[in-house]
Parts: sequence; structure tokens; C-alpha cells
Amino acid sequence: MYTGLCLSDPHPDYYSDGSGLRTLSATRFAGRYRVVDFMLSNMVNAGIYDIGMILNSHYQSLIGHIGMGKEWGLARKSGGITFFPPYLTDERQSVNSEIDGPLQRAVQSLSSAKTEYIVLVDSSMIYNMDYRRAIEAHRTSGADVTAIYAKKRLDPGCCENTVVFDILNGERVVGVGLASDSAPADGCNVSLGAYIMQKKIFFQLVAGEKNCGMLRFSRTLLAEALGRLRVLAYEFKGYSAQICSVETFFQHNMEMLDSEKRNALFNFENRRILTSRRDTLPTKYGQSAEITNSIIADGCQIEGTVVNSVICRNVLIKPGAVVKDCILQGGTVVEKNAELGWIITDRSVIISENRKLIGANTYPAHIARERVI
Repeated sequence: MYTGLCLSDPHPDYYSDGSGLRTLSATRFAGRYRVVDFMLSNMVNAGIYDIGMILNSHYQSLIGHIGMGKEWGLARKSGGITFFPPYLTDERQSVNSEIDGPLQRAVQSLSSAKTEYIVLVDSSMIYNMDYRRAIEAHRTSGADVTAIYAKKRLDPGCCENTVVFDILNGERVVGVGLASDSAPADGCNVSLGAYIMQKKIFFQLVAGEKNCGMLRFSRTLLAEALGRLRVLAYEFKGYSAQICSVETFFQHNMEMLDSEKRNALFNFENRRILTSRRDTLPTKYGQSAEITNSIIADGCQIEGTVVNSVICRNVLIKPGAVVKDCILQGGTVVEKNAELGWIITDRSVIISENRKLIGANTYPAHIARERVI
């Protein structure tokens, strides 16, 4: 039996100004999806229906999005999805230091389960992959750990948090490091934050860890075990991306406007990406609406001009408004004759009438949730 474990990032929130109130895995992508949808879909598409979500902070939006996991087929009597959030304790209260972290509570839960293999993934990664092939390769190779990677050029905004592998003869991982600006022009062996291993190996690696992000697991725990464990690499050749900053959030959302990249992610080998349903009306386009090369989710009302933009659910763009190269998240209202360029809005932002806000392609401006500008 296989159990999937998703690590919800313990590194700082994706919003650099600290105003974001959601973990990276709960951020929106391509209009109607969340980043976590891709890891959940990868697992259930591979027949993995026993999934643990190890949480860190600002996880309310993530739990609200997943719920009982019905859309992914995870609302079931046996298996399903289990959340392991951190305890909120008062300094005067005593806690069991061995199990007061979400990771150790997940370990305790797994210790009595019939699970044989663990598929450990980073829920801030975006790709569409059949884990069954990687699992079969792991079982036939006799590896202690199989590390999934992609040969690719680095995203400039992710260098400091991007894990890369040194792979010997295209097979064995002999080094784990962080990417640098001096990376080879032809690309690096970039970790996709996904590992397959037996349960007992996982327990050995995380012994004593109360909480653990994918960066620490890869860069420290796995790196220190390379001398005693046989860690083999498995290459994934499809589209992949990592959201780790405002710049990469903007960059990879905008990549979805390219039909080739969009199809490489959402239509790859006919595997579906599932997300939570919202019973909203279709988008309404007014007589003055002009739409060019954009993704527009359901529930919107568009009466202005939208160019090269990603528009999430329930966004209102009034007559005379111009939105170019922007990402507008749920509930955003753009009043009459406002002009936006290279802007990211969080939820329920109001852009007042006749306002003009322009960011830059290399540094998009972010407006925090529920702000009136």
C-alpha cells in the first residue's frame, strides 16, 4: 500500500510584504486552480487515496479549499485526506515534546498503518505526472530512495530556494545543493520535491523532526544520508514549475497564456487536474468588453478591456477600465476608466474609478487583500 504525504511549506509566505494570509500551496493558479491541486491530482490519478497534509502556518485557506477532499475522491471511509496542523499552545501549558510537531504526529499515525511505501511531495510544485511509473521504477531498481527531478533551466526568482542534484552516470544522486546564479546554461538537475521510499526509511530520515519543509528534508536530512542510502534519480520530462516568490507566481501564471505550455500541463497524457467546485454563473461579457489572449474564470462580469491577463472567479471589470498583463484574484472590482498594468491583486480588492496603477514586467506590484485603492 502507498501513502502520500504533502509538505505544506514552512518557509515564509509567498507574499513578500507579509500581508498574505495563506500558505503557498493555497495560492491561486491559472484562474480557477490552487497550487495544491496538482499534487493531490497526481496522487489520486496514480491510485493513491491515503494522503496526509503536513501543515505549518496560515493554513485556513488551504483546509477551506480541500475540505473533505470530495472533488478528488478522498471523502471515503478508508483512507482519504488527513490534516496535521501545528498545535497552538500557551507557554504555561505542557506538551509532549516528542509528538507536538505535525510531522511527528503524521509519523505516529503511519506507524500503525499497513502502508509500505511513502510518496513525499512538496505542495508548492506544479506539474502533471503519473507517479505509478516512478513507483514501479523505484521497486525494480532496489533503491532506498527515488528522487524525482527535471533537467531544466532555473527560474531567476527561485535560485535561493531551488534544490538541485548532482547525479552520477544519470542514475545515482551523489550530491544535494542549492542553485546559484552561475548555474550551467544548459540547465540543472532540479528537484521536483518528490521522493519515493519505504516507510521505515522515511521514519529513519525524519527521526526527531517536529516539523520539516521540503528544503530541509532535501538539503539536510537526505544530503546527510547519501553515504548510507542508495538514492536514485528519476527524470520527469514534462512541464514543471515552482512557486516560491511573487515574481515566479506572476511568471508561471502568465506562462499559461501560452497554449503550448498550458496544454503541456493540463492536457498531458489526458490526465485531469481536479479542483474544488464553485457553483457560480458563467462569466458575462458586456457589449463594450474586449478580451485578448487572457484566461477568465467563471462568475466574472467583464465590460472593459482585458489583455494578456489571468482573471480569477467573481471579478468585476467595469466599462472603460483597461487591464493589461495582470493577475486579478477572486472578488476584485476594477471601477470605470481605471487602468492596470503588471498588477497582482489579492482577494476582494477594489480599484477606484480613474485610478492608474502600473508595475513592471520584472517586478509586478502586489495589492494586499481587501484594500481599496
